Amino acid sequence: MKRLTLSLLLVVLVAIAGLGWSISELASVYSQEESQPNASTQLAAVQRLGESLARTLDEELGESEPLIHSWNRHNPEQLALSDLRAFVLPPSLRPGFLAGEPLVLESEEGISLHYHLPLTHRVLSISTGLQFPEQRSGINQLFTVMFYAGVVLILLVWVSPLIRSLINLSRVAQAFGMGQLEQRVRSGRVSYIRPIENEFNHMAERIQQLLEDNKLLSRAVSHDLKTPIARLRFGIEALDEVNSEAQRQRYLQRLCRDLDAMEELVAILLQYARLDEANITPNWQSLDLAELVGRTLENQQDEGQTLVLHAHDALPRVMADPQYLGMQINNLVSNALRFGQSRVELSLVHQGDRVWLHVEDDGEGIEQSEAEQVLKPFVRGRQSRGNAGHGMGLAIVARIAQWMDTRLTVGRSKTLGGAKLSLGLKRAP
Repeated sequence: MKRLTLSLLLVVLVAIAGLGWSISELASVYSQEESQPNASTQLAAVQRLGESLARTLDEELGESEPLIHSWNRHNPEQLALSDLRAFVLPPSLRPGFLAGEPLVLESEEGISLHYHLPLTHRVLSISTGLQFPEQRSGINQLFTVMFYAGVVLILLVWVSPLIRSLINLSRVAQAFGMGQLEQRVRSGRVSYIRPIENEFNHMAERIQQLLEDNKLLSRAVSHDLKTPIARLRFGIEALDEVNSEAQRQRYLQRLCRDLDAMEELVAILLQYARLDEANITPNWQSLDLAELVGRTLENQQDEGQTLVLHAHDALPRVMADPQYLGMQINNLVSNALRFGQSRVELSLVHQGDRVWLHVEDDGEGIEQSEAEQVLKPFVRGRQSRGNAGHGMGLAIVARIAQWMDTRLTVGRSKTLGGAKLSLGLKRAP
């Protein structure tokens, strides 16, 4: 919204200031052109000439008709003399006219000037054929229309990307609400609501992930819980029919194992459900990754396999939550020990702005086509179908990596031939 507000203020300022300056410059150019000789300047010249002629003809006591006739033949302005008594004027104009003020009248034939000759009691009339300039108000209106039209045009140009973005967002939101969960908003090159679009995409991804997790969990729970429940029912019924104490104890042990399996599954489900970014407040700390991995390996020693850690000297510290990072490391090592045969190697490498933890084993590995699927809950690769477990270890690692901004990759070890899982953590400032 900050981008939208700033761009709106900028557009308004540019529209008003820029257009105002441009139209002002255009008006000044027009004023300069209008200052050239035109009807107004010609009328002023004729007015000065009329005053001179009026004085001359008023002082001329002889016949003035030849002078007027000669003037009318050689000049566009036409002169005429009339008796004052025959010159009809409105009462409001008569005092000023008799006092010597020239009278300027306009008709369809043009502008005419009239002068009072007090000595001879006559009126000198000059017909010019000129017209008063009326286009000035029209030009002012044109400049005003140009200004407002320019402001509207600039605002339309500015608002068109916003309208397109809102229409696109509305269309995607409607499609998403209709069940098309793969719909995402694609931001254009110019977008004033990019943060809103990004938040919508983030929300859509979380909703889609939650729905997919719900489907996976429902299928897995229905499968993994049905088996121990069925065994429990069978075992309880069998207890009523067994008379041997030794047989009864064996059935009780099986019932306890089934209960433990169910309790383990429920604990894993609760643990995975709690790994929701909205419910977690990370305790970010600057950590020594080599030290944390070393402590984890002390609790993960396996007599049948060899655990080796390769750590470079002077590794930078990483920024992470120690509890959840420890959970990720523990799950990665447990997964390698479960599917490896005799050797598991861990290595710490500093690359760019991240410190990478590589966990490699000598098992059968993970097929590249299954690399993304094994990170989902209750999904196990083809090589691990007969192995114990629920397929939640890597899903927990991936879920924590999503909200802790940790990169998780699945590949194949070049040295051991098995799986290679890599965890990239951000360097501490």
